[in-house]
Amino acid sequence: MSQEPNTTQPIITDIKRIAVCGGSLGRERRSYVRGQVVDVGITDLMKAEGLWDLMTGLFIGEETKITPFLDFSLAPVRKPVLKLEIFDTGGTKIYTSGKIKADEDGFFSCEIRDKLPVGFHDFQVILEGLDSFRQYSKDLAHLNNTEDSILGKTTLVGKGKLRILAEDYKGMVVTSDIDQTYLATDIHSGKGKFTAVFETPNQKQALPGMPELYREIRSSLSNAPLAFISASPHFFRRTMLATIAKDGIQIESLHLKYLEGTIKGVFDKVLGTIFNPIEFLQNGFKPAWSRTKKFLGASYQSLFDQMSYKLSILLYDRVYLPTEAKEILLGDNTESDYMIFTLYQIICMGKLSGDELEEYLYKLNFLGRDAITRDSAKKIRLLAEEIQRIHGTINPVKLSLINRTSHGPSEVEMREKVKEALPAGMYDSVFSKEQAFYGTEGAMGMALILESEGYLNLEQILAIVAGMIGKVLEGKLVDEGFLLKLIDELTLPKSAEGIKQKVKEGLIAAFQS
Repeated sequence: MSQEPNTTQPIITDIKRIAVCGGSLGRERRSYVRGQVVDVGITDLMKAEGLWDLMTGLFIGEETKITPFLDFSLAPVRKPVLKLEIFDTGGTKIYTSGKIKADEDGFFSCEIRDKLPVGFHDFQVILEGLDSFRQYSKDLAHLNNTEDSILGKTTLVGKGKLRILAEDYKGMVVTSDIDQTYLATDIHSGKGKFTAVFETPNQKQALPGMPELYREIRSSLSNAPLAFISASPHFFRRTMLATIAKDGIQIESLHLKYLEGTIKGVFDKVLGTIFNPIEFLQNGFKPAWSRTKKFLGASYQSLFDQMSYKLSILLYDRVYLPTEAKEILLGDNTESDYMIFTLYQIICMGKLSGDELEEYLYKLNFLGRDAITRDSAKKIRLLAEEIQRIHGTINPVKLSLINRTSHGPSEVEMREKVKEALPAGMYDSVFSKEQAFYGTEGAMGMALILESEGYLNLEQILAIVAGMIGKVLEGKLVDEGFLLKLIDELTLPKSAEGIKQKVKEGLIAAFQS
């Protein structure tokens, strides 16, 4: 007797429109909110509005099942017209925007120049209409073919958190990379990158001790804001937000890379070349071909590189921070974080600016890659000029830490690579007293350096180390022997040697008791 087929799999019966944001951080007189409006296929069960968390854009229960692959095919909503409302902790509305027009891929941005109260606020994104006949026709076709669809009834499409710092805020802001800094993502093989697309939040594992480190920093530094920046594609957002929540980490913002923008830029450039051959060839075929090859090569690299993207985000966020806010940067040695963090400081100090900065970035080749296009170099230059206009020429970075994995260079090699890439003599002259970054091994090394700089205490270090026990680091179980070997082999500045000895003695005593 044949078995009946399994028909218990939930069937997609409708579409829900949501705005996926991720929080934001600003100052009293200047802040911003960004996000993307997309359509999500839903089942009949998921029509229950009360079971949607509009902060993460996830249906209750999806937090453990969502993967980047599932979000890869989310349909962007073309040119939605939106409105932003901001509420204080008491629920009082403190700001209403004008009309916000998103782009063809549903991405929107709202800059707020009104003075907002200092503190933690909630915002909500309201859909007011569409500015695309194609999208309107698509919606109409769906509504005509679906009984009682919720698509046309939804106006509140997203929520998020906005933190406002005082203009005279003098505290810390922590900005961290994700892969190989926070998460143990295998980014060194094609298989690892492919697997990451299918991982649920529960399958994404933090590097031992890093969730504890983020929590202890926030506690120690008077609730210092934390922002994550990753070169992962934007369709990782809902999975990342769920992963961060699972690890008990409180963040202010999450920046991910919009890959389709790069692809579209290449496409537009090629079309522009085809339909404007006179302009293309006006200075001769050879120079024109050389420019095109550089653009296409740099654009291809920028699909995978982090240099231009992360540097732009650091500078962009700096525009919205108080002038006297100080920064701690956390990254790793698998790509170019150490070069990015160094360049960020040099630009903030005005050591490279104007035409000199633009030309330097355009010609920069780092780790054998030409990753900064002319357009990106111009964008970075404009951001640099805006920062200097607002904040002057100061270095906001108080500490820059690089996780030294086995897949990248040593601290000495990192420093040599940076010196070679910068204009001759610049590194030694700019960083003659304080290093641009310190390379060290994971959460334990970072914690020791943070303590030596006065940002953590011994008790907090021990809490971070305790969080490492029983986890797996690069295929090895973190146990007593692993920790004692690790602390002996840590790369540390001389200023951290004293606390290193105290922690080692404390571990030995704890293991022997």
